[in-house]
This record gives sequence, C-alpha cells and structure tokens, in this order.
Amino acid sequence: MSGKEDWSANLTMAFASPILRFHVPNADSLNEKLTAESNALREASPTITHSKNRFGWHSEKDLMSRSEPGLSQLAGVIPKCVLAATRAISPQFDPKGFRLETEGWININPEHGYNAPHRHSGFMWSGCYYVTVPGVESGPSGCIEFLSPVIVPGEYRVLGAQCYEDRLTMRPSAGDMLLFPSYLNHWVFPNEASEERITIAFNATFLPR
Repeated sequence: MSGKEDWSANLTMAFASPILRFHVPNADSLNEKLTAESNALREASPTITHSKNRFGWHSEKDLMSRSEPGLSQLAGVIPKCVLAATRAISPQFDPKGFRLETEGWININPEHGYNAPHRHSGFMWSGCYYVTVPGVESGPSGCIEFLSPVIVPGEYRVLGAQCYEDRLTMRPSAGDMLLFPSYLNHWVFPNEASEERITIAFNATFLPR
C-alpha cells in the first residue's frame, strides 16, 4: 500500500499589492514638534485647493525641503522606510544606481474632514505618517481604506479570504507610517471626533542616475 498522500502545495499570491506598516522610534517627541509646526504653517498659509481634501487644510508639497526640526527629522525617516519597504518586496534591488525622488505634504482634518478616493500617479510608493489620531468609541472615523485594483466576482466572497476582498480598512496609531503602491486607490473616512487629525502624506520613486 502506498503511504499517506501529500497534498501540500507551493503558494504563489499572484498580483498582490503590498501594504507595509512601520512604527517610528521616539514618535511621541517627534509628534509634539510636528503638531506645533503643522499648526504654525496652517496659520501662515492658506490651504492648497485639492479636490480630494474635503473641509481640511492641505499644505504645499515641500515637506522634504522644510527646515523646521520635526519636519526635517521626518524627511530623513521617510527614505529609510521607503528603502526598507522596497527591500522587503524585492531583496535583489540595488538602489545604488538610482536616486530617490520624494515629495510630501501635511493634511489637517478637523471634525467632518476627509479625503475622497484617489491615487497618486507617477510614483512607485505612496505613504502616510500619522501625527495625531483622535480616539473614537466606535465606527470608522479617520480610518484609511484601500480599494482593490482587481475586480473579483462576488461568488469568491463565500471563501472569506482576505485576498479576494474588494477593500481593506485600517486604523493606524500615532507614530505609524504606512507605505503602499501608488496605484492603489484609497480614501479616508470623515473625522467624527472634535480633535483634529494630522497626517503627513508623501510619494517616492526611484529614478535612474
């Protein structure tokens, strides 16, 4: 008689979209500086008109060249996270032959402020650093939601597999940084708390030297 049948398989998750979550060291002190600097910039300049930012304040996209201590510190952290994320999905990638092009900006969402569905064309990575995250008792207030780039027929939902879901909702904490492919459509639920929600978004791409 033959032995026990082996039905193990090598699993390939084809066409998956990576979403990486980091927690920045010493985030509390960094966030104190970023909160003060963000509020000062808002007082000094009007919001940039942006169709995806509703009822909130959107800064210029000059984060990476700002001289304020907190913003300058974060501008140094972002490339480290981008490189770590890139190595995680592509260990063979050698960044020495490329220069990393980045841009970043501040979003302040007061009560009811949100960001409509959008994506960031022209880049490899997009990301968001969470400075303040108002607490809520229940509901999706302030959550970020990613929309699947793949149209999966409804009959797959009976399997309960996350890879077949049409959306993924996340609530990061203050000090967290998310990185994801720039082609992913995403949006942010309205802030239902009275406290403001401050995040710093960015884009990054590798260009040949």
